[in-house]
Amino acid sequence: MTEHGAHHPAPTPADLLWPALNFILFVGLLVYFLRAPIIEYFRARVARLREALQAGARALAEAAALRAELTRDIESLPATCARLRADMHALAETERDHLIALGRRAADRIRADARLLAEHEFAAARQALRAEAIEEAVREATALIRRALRPEDHDRFVRDFVVGVGAES
Repeated sequence: MTEHGAHHPAPTPADLLWPALNFILFVGLLVYFLRAPIIEYFRARVARLREALQAGARALAEAAALRAELTRDIESLPATCARLRADMHALAETERDHLIALGRRAADRIRADARLLAEHEFAAARQALRAEAIEEAVREATALIRRALRPEDHDRFVRDFVVGVGAES
C-alpha cells in the first residue's frame, strides 16, 4: 500500500486507453439501447407541452370572452334593473286589476245571493203572517159562533145533518 501523500507516477496513454475505451463502449451501448425510448420520451413531452400551451391559450381566450361578457353585463345592469322593476310593476298592476275584478264579481254574487235570500225570507214571513192571520180569524170566528150559537140552533144543525146523510145513502 502506498501512503497518502506518496508520489504517483504520471499516467501514460496506455493507462488511459482502457478506461476511455470502456467509457466509449458504455456510451455507445447507452445510445444503442436507450435512443428510441429517449426520443419517444422527448417527443411525447413536446406533444404534452404543445397541448398544454394550446389548452392554456384556449383557457385564456375563454377567460377574455367571459370577462368581456361580464363587463357588458355589468354595464347593462342599471338598464336591466330598471326593466325588471318596470316588468314587476306592470305585473303587479295586472295582478291587482285581476284581484279587484275577482273581488267585484264575488261582491256582486254575494249581493245577488243576499237579495235572493231576503226575497225568500220575505215571502216566507208573508206566508207565515198570512197563515197566522187565517188561524187567528178561524179562532175568532169559532169563538163568535160558539157564543152566538144557541141550543135550539145546535139541535137544528144535527137534524139537518142526519137528514142530509140519510138522503145521500
